[in-house]
Amino acid sequence: MTDTDLRIDSTARVLALRVQEISQREERNWRIGDPWPLQVRWRAASDDVVDHRENIRASAADSADSADSADGPSPLAGNLPSIHSVYQSVPTGRLVIMGRAGAGKTVLAHRLILECFNHPGDLLRVPVLFSLGGWDPSRTGLHDWLADRLIGDYAFLESVDATGTALARVLLGAGRILPVLDGFDEIQRHHRGAAISELSRFDGPLILTTRPDEYAATVSATRALSRAAAIELEDLSLDEAQRYLRSVSSKTRTAQWESVFSHLRTRPDDVTSRNLAAALSTPLLVMLTRTIYNDTPHHDPAHLLDGGRFPTQNALEEHLFSAYLTALYDPRRTVPSGSGKTTWTDHQARRWLGHLADHLARLNTQDLTWWRLDVTLHRRTRVLVTGLAAALVGGIVGVLGYFIADHLFWTVADGLRFRQELLGSQFRQGLLETVTGLVAGLAAGLVNETRTRRRGTGRNPERLRLRPFRQPVPAPSRASRDIGAELVIGLTAGLVFSLASWFAYGFAYEFSHHSAEVFVQAFAPFPVTWLPPTGALTYVAAGLILGLLVGISYAFVNAVVYMFSGPNDGNSAVNTWDLLSTDRGVTLFRVGLVGLTVFLVNFILVGGQYGGQYGNWESFLRQGFLYGFLYGSFAALTRLFLSAWGGWLLFARLWLPLTGRLPWRPKLFLDDAHDRGVLRQSGAVYQFRHVRLRDHLAYQHRARLGIPEEPPASRAEGDHAADRQAPKHV
Repeated sequence: MTDTDLRIDSTARVLALRVQEISQREERNWRIGDPWPLQVRWRAASDDVVDHRENIRASAADSADSADSADGPSPLAGNLPSIHSVYQSVPTGRLVIMGRAGAGKTVLAHRLILECFNHPGDLLRVPVLFSLGGWDPSRTGLHDWLADRLIGDYAFLESVDATGTALARVLLGAGRILPVLDGFDEIQRHHRGAAISELSRFDGPLILTTRPDEYAATVSATRALSRAAAIELEDLSLDEAQRYLRSVSSKTRTAQWESVFSHLRTRPDDVTSRNLAAALSTPLLVMLTRTIYNDTPHHDPAHLLDGGRFPTQNALEEHLFSAYLTALYDPRRTVPSGSGKTTWTDHQARRWLGHLADHLARLNTQDLTWWRLDVTLHRRTRVLVTGLAAALVGGIVGVLGYFIADHLFWTVADGLRFRQELLGSQFRQGLLETVTGLVAGLAAGLVNETRTRRRGTGRNPERLRLRPFRQPVPAPSRASRDIGAELVIGLTAGLVFSLASWFAYGFAYEFSHHSAEVFVQAFAPFPVTWLPPTGALTYVAAGLILGLLVGISYAFVNAVVYMFSGPNDGNSAVNTWDLLSTDRGVTLFRVGLVGLTVFLVNFILVGGQYGGQYGNWESFLRQGFLYGFLYGSFAALTRLFLSAWGGWLLFARLWLPLTGRLPWRPKLFLDDAHDRGVLRQSGAVYQFRHVRLRDHLAYQHRARLGIPEEPPASRAEGDHAADRQAPKHV
């Protein structure tokens, strides 16, 4: 084997371990095998949704029929050879798994992934789960989207080979990835035809999960997924639901369930019986029912037959989702991992989870990422909050800078009267920097909004670790592109706040002070005789010079970051907070180095200019420190607000908790929600356990805000969040 082949194999093995960890952890968190899994059956899908140009359906159908004819239904975990054998029987390795909402498609996908790991011969391709909700096939091809998601979820795949190609793309190109694509129905309706075309062009095995109605509608309008077999999950029977609920019940609760199921069998035509039987036909709602009525002893399952409270199936299902959250946040409930050191009340959890669910529904995605929590706010709010925070910091920096400069570096100035003539009071001078801070924050906010509008993603976290010369840096083309982008961003933000700073100072002194002239002369390699000593033009020149310095500093620091960092390795577990930690480290390095660079340049050049003009060290030290401290601080502050971690600090840790939309400790809250089973992990992001749970919380949230909307359970099966127009921000 060549060195390239060896590296591909080692990378694939590391990726397999990370994927296996996630699937095993999610199965444990969902309590799939406690005490034994719900039994799921499937049948071959109808001819209408199968590609008839390939002779693949017969083998898949035969395998499915043989699974159905076995002694009893096959369990969903542990000894489930049928799902793996069905997949292996498809010659092309392309399988569509259909099932209605809550039928267990995602759980079955995780089980199939784990079954592949139990068969070493299958590991030529590593099965990786991808959530399709955020894919726009009109903008990004499937291959590029898969590569981006692999790098996003498994940062070590951003490392490059000898040709400068990211390992994620190398694995895809070598056919070492088996894409398990979850949630075709979550793609926006008008993009599904293009998605089918992209999936059909993908030359390799894949697994696709979808709701049947959405897939059938797309197939009828375009075509079926080429060379793919299809199976459809069947509903649970009453016997299966009863057997499962009885197995996890106490003696008292078992008797209560016997009474409930006796009513369902003896009076099947009652409205209440039909509603409850329909609800208990899906694994998702059976699991919710178990949590509500078996894990919390003060609930009686006989209430489910109350036709007055639950006149429709929709009302009953909404009750189950609501009661499920109440049960999860019951103060008597023990969190499995014990991570929740703070007790969240049911009311608090609903308010905060509702805000997050509404946020995801607006974005038409399932992925909950810490670096996009600010998108829950209106654009104007984000820009104004950034500006106000920077204005506050600017005022503090200004007053502190003048105070330190006056008291540490001004000792011999009796004859010059420089302090009184040039500066006035420290407080008044310092408050002028509030304007600089405000404009710096507004500039950073506008740059962020421009990036969000152009790329649709806004601030993304850093994925490089500070690791000097130990790992290969990213491809030179990408490094050059990123350095150029930093230069443009730095110039844009730097010019705006630099001009604002000098104009604020100029207006305060009617553009009559010589400080701008001194600043320009400090950076000019030759005397600037054509520039007037005072006036607005001189202040504009000073602002342009400072803005250029900030832009160059941004680009310089970006180059240094690439020199002193490398991609992640595969030894750490995949976790969304790993990205936060990495981004925090790189951001602090960037911010500190930008501030230090601008400080040193101003300290040396501006301080030297003042020292030469007034002929003493005190002027050099004082003015050099003052200019360096002020402008270095504002350059660093702007860089902080342009980063993903800066947005997390400003919005997720300050503004959203201050306005009651999130708790003061959001990381702990989200981890606790995952431990309780409200959230699940998909790669490096969190998702709600099911899209119906997300929609339920979003509906409740909008109802609290007074936004009229139809309850999610009463919508048509195919008319869910991916196809609806989200209400406007409030």
